[in-house]
Amino acid sequence: MSAIERHKCLQVNISTKNPFELNLPKDGGVLKLSVIEPDKYGEGTTKESQELVRTVMLAHLIAPYMPEIIETNFGVTSTQFLNELYRHYGFNPPKIKRSSEQIQPQLLTGDLHHQDIVDFASAHSGGLDSAYRLAKLMEEKRGVVGVHIRNLNAKGNYSEAIASEKQCSEWEIPYKQIRLLNNSGNFGFDTMRTRDFLLAVLTALAVKPNQVKKIFIEGDMGTDPQKSHFSEYVGGWEIFNKLLKDVGLDMTVEGMDAGDIETVGEVIELERKLNIQIIPLIQNCFSSPFQIPNNRRKWERETPTIAKSSSEHWCGSCLKCRRMTLGRIFYQDPRLSEISEDEIDFFKKDTYIWMKKYPHSADLITPSFLNHLENL
Repeated sequence: MSAIERHKCLQVNISTKNPFELNLPKDGGVLKLSVIEPDKYGEGTTKESQELVRTVMLAHLIAPYMPEIIETNFGVTSTQFLNELYRHYGFNPPKIKRSSEQIQPQLLTGDLHHQDIVDFASAHSGGLDSAYRLAKLMEEKRGVVGVHIRNLNAKGNYSEAIASEKQCSEWEIPYKQIRLLNNSGNFGFDTMRTRDFLLAVLTALAVKPNQVKKIFIEGDMGTDPQKSHFSEYVGGWEIFNKLLKDVGLDMTVEGMDAGDIETVGEVIELERKLNIQIIPLIQNCFSSPFQIPNNRRKWERETPTIAKSSSEHWCGSCLKCRRMTLGRIFYQDPRLSEISEDEIDFFKKDTYIWMKKYPHSADLITPSFLNHLENL
């Protein structure tokens, strides 16, 4: 985990027009985080739950800097989350200072518009792991709603939104999208200080009308606070789930660990059991869209069977695409039934060359990936 660029004091302001829009003036500009869709997001939920959303948004804005003093133009009543975040990184809780001009955030009152009761919700990015979660719940015949947080990450937002909605439509799963305006500057690996808590609390408010009891997110939480970011730490989620109950959101958030290369094999089996297409619909690439055609040309030339049976957003060369290709070959995806030994051999040799050429990928390559590659 990288060092935190600590600040003495930072000011965060709330918009007069949107109760879920926070602004952080910094270095002559403004960092912003806001919920801009759907309209009337959070309507009919408790005042305390709306305040918790703002607190987690506030935490996400200041997490890269951990200022000793946070000056706000709105009241921050739910400070436990901020305090626990600071303690996780070895800092004293921040001092919350009210600026001279205060704004009372609009309370989104009114009746909660009840929708079809669904027991489960799944944070759905449109990638392999989130598709696996939905398919597992479908296999178990559990009612689920897929919730996509658009613009949570720095890249691939449009493609993820399109893929996630198409998947839910094809599989006849209720779908909700929450669209953010997010130029918070909180991206990269260290966004995991707070990212999944933000994802979870935004989802929780959105599915309150469905009376959801459990929200699934990506699993594999750590038990050692020294080795885990706050939103990857089991203890952090115990605190967070209690906060949800305290503010009237009667649900819990739980991680569902999808594994790694084995997940591709499970998805292939789930396709057979459920008689649906999953892999062709997955948004599974690290490359920017404009890079994909250039990257694909090598694979179209050297591994035509793999390239032909891979979706249009498959570049073939990034870690996510290699993970998918490795799993599909190893677990005998029927779409690759005609693959030749020469193609498999090229993929193996090229992947070993790629690992040596890009050693920075080593932190992301799992033992599962290495074992499957060695045994291919």
